Amino acid sequence: MKGFFRSFRLRKEWLGYCAYFLTLLLGRTLRKIIVTSPGYDPTMQYLFAFWHGKQLLPILELRHHGTKQAVLVSASRDGDLLATWLKNLGYENIRGSSRHQNISALVGMVRKLKEKYSLGFGVDGPVGPIYRVKPGMTHLARKFRIPIIPVGSAFSQKWVVEKAWDKYEVPKPFTRTALYLGEPIVIDETVDLTACNLALEKAIDRAEAMAKTLLSL
Repeated sequence: MKGFFRSFRLRKEWLGYCAYFLTLLLGRTLRKIIVTSPGYDPTMQYLFAFWHGKQLLPILELRHHGTKQAVLVSASRDGDLLATWLKNLGYENIRGSSRHQNISALVGMVRKLKEKYSLGFGVDGPVGPIYRVKPGMTHLARKFRIPIIPVGSAFSQKWVVEKAWDKYEVPKPFTRTALYLGEPIVIDETVDLTACNLALEKAIDRAEAMAKTLLSL
């Protein structure tokens, strides 16, 4: 039985390597427009907030951000595939999720933030509801006084995984893409997190709209 699970894990890791090379190849075909807000500083530590189904372009591009980068990855066996892919892209993996092993995930995120890593994840994940911010990122931003960057992305041509809860988007090869990094959001410790979550939803939606506008220029 141990041999079966080991071979299963190795298969997931092999698929992760395949995903890494395929996304690198795809990324080289894309015609990218990347615009940052005046307040964005690539040398600063940030929390990057984007929608779960729109994470591909941010993941490909934010690895070039000036600080060390970490991401939250499921602790499940399926997460082995993602962990291999993200590690090869240059990210530190934090294993866990907001549903399972949430204590270990929180401890891992806190440790990386104290080590001055920037951290990004889909704020409506891992299972939705779609386009609704969950409180994890705003809690971290308030506790550690780390600004949040709302991130928007858009593709002129794409595939959409309609059966997925997040309507995951993948750009078609050689298409035009746009990534927009919005103004930093600093959350004061006296502010209500529910209001912050609603404000962050609107900020991400504005970043999404800006990315779509960039494609039309």
